Amino acid sequence: MDRLSSVLSAFRPKATSVTCCCFLETRGRLPFSADASYWLYVISGELTLKTAGNNQVELKTGEGVWLASGTDLEVFLLNTETMTDSLLAKLLICKFDFGTKALNPLLDVEWQWVKVERGDENVQQLSSLNALLLAETLEPRCGSQVVIERLAEAYLVQLLRFFMQTKKIQFGLFAGLSDNKLSRAIVAIHEYPHEAWQVASLAEKAGMSRSAFSGLFKSTMGMTPMMYLTSWRMRLAAQRIKQGDENLAVLCHELGYQSEAAFRRTFKKVMGIAPGAINRQARR
Repeated sequence: MDRLSSVLSAFRPKATSVTCCCFLETRGRLPFSADASYWLYVISGELTLKTAGNNQVELKTGEGVWLASGTDLEVFLLNTETMTDSLLAKLLICKFDFGTKALNPLLDVEWQWVKVERGDENVQQLSSLNALLLAETLEPRCGSQVVIERLAEAYLVQLLRFFMQTKKIQFGLFAGLSDNKLSRAIVAIHEYPHEAWQVASLAEKAGMSRSAFSGLFKSTMGMTPMMYLTSWRMRLAAQRIKQGDENLAVLCHELGYQSEAAFRRTFKKVMGIAPGAINRQARR
């Protein structure tokens, strides 16, 4: 399995909405959920997006930004004096559900957003799919809702692939997957979570010495290899429980735990709740 599929096969994103937002005033607000991810693409106009913490990004027509985890954004329209009508800007907003933020490693990152500019290296690989997505969104036809959702999901995979190829993300899981050596060990964890992995065996997968592997893994991923292994196992377990697999004896064995008691203790330590509370929490 390839490095990106090893994540998306376990935590598959779902496009929950694809909309066009038209701005008629020079200021606006976009309230986004922290449990979802977003792709914002400027169809027309120029604008600045700003968070409560004063992080900001400027976008022009044909540029976009990926938000790994949503947050409330203020929108400031730029160069509005050149507009010939009341429409100041138009923004495509794709919302993706990855499950709750606590469960999905794709949302477990430090960076707020990743900007894609028109002149970015290899950005042309996104253009054809982007054109299809815009066409279906701006001129809906019979069956457009289903087509738009599937196009948005395919576009997201292309976008994440683009981030990895161009190494746009410097920290976290995507950074690890972008590294040719680290990715071998990370994919091994993803594909065989039940294996009794140790730092030495993972370093061997990466083709590195134990010390060099440990140092690079922690500086890139923000945690030790063993911490990531445990986190991945527990997130898989939580995902399986949410999907109705509540036989913990079988589940803990499939994830490499010989003792159900040890599995329960580790699960509560990592996830903050007991295994049986996962579905109760999701229903709140």
